[in-house]
Amino acid sequence: MSTIPNGPANPTTPGYPHPNPCLSFWLQGTRSSPLIGHRTTETLPETADVVIIGSGISGAAVAYFSLTGPNAPEKVVMLEAREACHGATGRNGGHCRPDCYRGYIGYKNHFGKEQALKILQNEMDTLNLLNEVIDKEGIDCDFWRGLSFDIAMDKECADFFHKSLQEFIADGGPTEGIVEWIGDAEEAKKRTRTPKAFAAAEFPASSLWPYKLVKHLLLLCIDKHNLNLQTNTPARSVSQTPNGDWSIHTDRGDIKARKVVFASNAFTPTLLPEFLGRIAPYRGQCSAIVPTRAYSGKNMMTHTFSHRWGMNDFDYSVQRPRDGIIIHGGGRWKVPIELLVGHTDDSEKLPVLTTHLKEFMKENMADWGEEALGEGLLVDWSGIMGYTPEAVPYVGAVHGKPGAFITAGHSGHGMARTFTCSRGIAALLRGESYESTGLPECFQPTPERLNAPKVTVEQQWVEADRTGVPLMH
Repeated sequence: MSTIPNGPANPTTPGYPHPNPCLSFWLQGTRSSPLIGHRTTETLPETADVVIIGSGISGAAVAYFSLTGPNAPEKVVMLEAREACHGATGRNGGHCRPDCYRGYIGYKNHFGKEQALKILQNEMDTLNLLNEVIDKEGIDCDFWRGLSFDIAMDKECADFFHKSLQEFIADGGPTEGIVEWIGDAEEAKKRTRTPKAFAAAEFPASSLWPYKLVKHLLLLCIDKHNLNLQTNTPARSVSQTPNGDWSIHTDRGDIKARKVVFASNAFTPTLLPEFLGRIAPYRGQCSAIVPTRAYSGKNMMTHTFSHRWGMNDFDYSVQRPRDGIIIHGGGRWKVPIELLVGHTDDSEKLPVLTTHLKEFMKENMADWGEEALGEGLLVDWSGIMGYTPEAVPYVGAVHGKPGAFITAGHSGHGMARTFTCSRGIAALLRGESYESTGLPECFQPTPERLNAPKVTVEQQWVEADRTGVPLMH
């Protein structure tokens, strides 16, 4: 049975990205970027070896690993419906946080032990690969690598965390020096600065400025490897020509390519109808908060946080070492699911979530104190994620469509998956095998996955609570 909300029983095509979205904290801080309005050539090229649809972290990483790897394609064109990196990547929490134990039981129930172990290992691989590329290319994106806390806010959640960890260990999952379990409530409260904590787990994580990472990769590919980036050029439809090439239709003309990569996340079903109901738009909300003095200077948070209630209700917090700003997202259980699933409008916010994000620190963090003028909520924004029924992405060759590849449906967890997935797509573009990518086999967009029985949104939420598959990370 499906375990992740994938839209109504009869989902509609997500359409195209909203032409005038709100600005996130990240995007507000990069209005001087040379990528705004960028078109490498004034006219759209008529042909390409590879067309990449989408310029977020998935598309940018596909371009990077393809163009800097062996047998690089000569002509790579990237199409972006809006400005570069103004979709999900430019609106996320900037939190690359591997699941080191928590989702294991759910993945094991769905895919079996071997695949579940691979799914979690892939997330650590992604963190290490991200770290490696940032160091190699000298990318200034406020990258910080340290530790994170999973904080159980009730007994149900604490029991779930501990059970997942114990089963992961029993099945040979690596935890030595990686995961520390803090089962004593008083110790958990003290270490996490969370008076309502029942228990906690500590494990590796990182944070960064996502737009700056993508900007660096795109400019590197444009300046040194002839990437042709065409912003404000939505792909309206994609079809295969009689000779096997792909024709991508845009408002500025058509472009033909031998291969096409769909890195369009929630909007993929508009171009690939077989993914309708299999990748569902899901609207989330995030914020930037100026901390009080109690969380500034030497009193800044030492870890990134995730506060959780039950098995699927959670908020996350990341305090940026560079400026002390706290990025905080969540609260989605505060509104009916119908206001989240299936929605693609990131030009508006939900007031109830704005209130939740504004009040969270005061209500949950020890000694937050009264906020002086200028402290507290700085800005909040919305973003559109793409969810799949199994909480893992679709990565690989599109069945029955030679030359078409997909990396989408990252289920609110893209920062911990996209880099390795995009490296895998680059390998497939070169003609290498899926096995060579090292990715979990269950990520592949097989006919079996696409044809699995569908259930209603309500059933999926109930099933998620029963099995423990995390709805979001």
